[in-house]
Amino acid sequence: MNLVADKEELLKIYDDEYNFLGYEKRSEAHEKRLFHDEIALWIINKKDKTVLLQKRSARKKQNPNKYALCAGHVVEDETIEQALIKEAEEEIGVDLKAYEYKPLITIKRTEPQNYCFSHHFYILADIAIKDFKIQEEELSEVRYFEYEKLKELVKNNDESVVFKWNEVYIKVFNELDKIIYSDK
Repeated sequence: MNLVADKEELLKIYDDEYNFLGYEKRSEAHEKRLFHDEIALWIINKKDKTVLLQKRSARKKQNPNKYALCAGHVVEDETIEQALIKEAEEEIGVDLKAYEYKPLITIKRTEPQNYCFSHHFYILADIAIKDFKIQEEELSEVRYFEYEKLKELVKNNDESVVFKWNEVYIKVFNELDKIIYSDK
């Protein structure tokens, strides 16, 4: 089923309790502050205690030149996992089918231009920077951050990263702590 209207992606729309309501164009979903699904992928190197972030292109409307996760919208009749696999392949050239990706946490975000249910996943991997193939219209680079240094940037609301130290992202970092500092 192809639900594209005027060649703009359609998103599934939910109420704030995650009950499906219908479909809306991506731009309308953002403008009207309608809840929709997004995915986010953390690539974690436990040995070095680092996480991969990607620098958004200077041409991006939202958060240009800031470090963020591999992330994207779940469109049309796509599943959350299909969106995750697609975004990883498109944005950074990673075939997630080669890894054991796992759910980390789902958070409800209510930011001025983005009301969403953000489904965070992670993989444990040691992928060399040279092995990423970035989508140049979306990104300008990928780089590993030492996990504790990243947390400090976020806690200080550093402008170089999109994350802000708030109730929602504190939950995300608490879950990451469990992964990064576990003995497994």
